[in-house]
Amino acid sequence: MDNSAKVLEEAISCCNLCECVDKPFVKYRVYSTWLPSRVRVLAIGESPPPSKKENFFYNLKLFDRLRLSMKFILGFKENDEKLLTALKEHGIFITAAVKCRPLTRGELSEMSNACAHILKKELELLKPRKVIAMGNVASNMVSKIMNVERPRVEQLKAMEVRGVKVVYMPHPNYVFRFRRNLAEHIKEHILST
Repeated sequence: MDNSAKVLEEAISCCNLCECVDKPFVKYRVYSTWLPSRVRVLAIGESPPPSKKENFFYNLKLFDRLRLSMKFILGFKENDEKLLTALKEHGIFITAAVKCRPLTRGELSEMSNACAHILKKELELLKPRKVIAMGNVASNMVSKIMNVERPRVEQLKAMEVRGVKVVYMPHPNYVFRFRRNLAEHIKEHILST
């Protein structure tokens, strides 16, 4: 296992700042299995789905809405495992601002504050060329960590912060349901550096 993967899994595993259902990034060995050797694009979502569910972007045994939305945005027609393999091969890693599964959506704000140190460590270790903040929770955290003003995320907003391209966008599930017209533009941002 890559050293960055070990450090991140251990940081999540050892964290006890919040009450949570479980720790899917550890449970499904996300970093040791799906972390690219070189992360070009770090796409940050909100959190694993709240409540006592088992669905999660990296749990291939169950349906996941984020995986469905990302397949739509990327125009990907193959099965879910091939999606994760293709992302890894292209240096794209999907992570979450909140690493643990919240009991309810109501805890996201508090949990995101407690989780900020882990996301900051993830950004420092992985050194992506591009960061994509997907949705409000991720946008808030990325803005705080990078010390920039958070733009509205109803549209796409791209900027450069200390040599890193940063893209703010609506959450993929929102795009899938309400803003499909943004899918092609988002795909371009995800696939290019």
